[in-house]
Amino acid sequence: MDEQDKHHSPISDEDKWELLTRPEKLGELLLKHGMITLGQLEELIKEQESSGMPFGELVLSKGIMSRQDLLTALDWQHKSDQVIIDSLTELINKHKKE
Repeated sequence: MDEQDKHHSPISDEDKWELLTRPEKLGELLLKHGMITLGQLEELIKEQESSGMPFGELVLSKGIMSRQDLLTALDWQHKSDQVIIDSLTELINKHKKE
């Protein structure tokens, strides 16, 4: 362990669980896949907070992408969430057997 590691407090198990199980937000996913820019994401978040509209509806209303592209992104989001659920289920079952 080097000097820098000693100064970082370890992440608690609860924080690790939160990080591992937090679903990826649609805006994060769109940004990661290059479907929107960081500037667009910031604008959409601001507008979402003031209007209360769902993020996907805002994206469509602004004409940022087609409904088909949005549905593709929502499918990625669902598959990503399912991978998390499957992995955690496997982990829980493994611990039950031990």
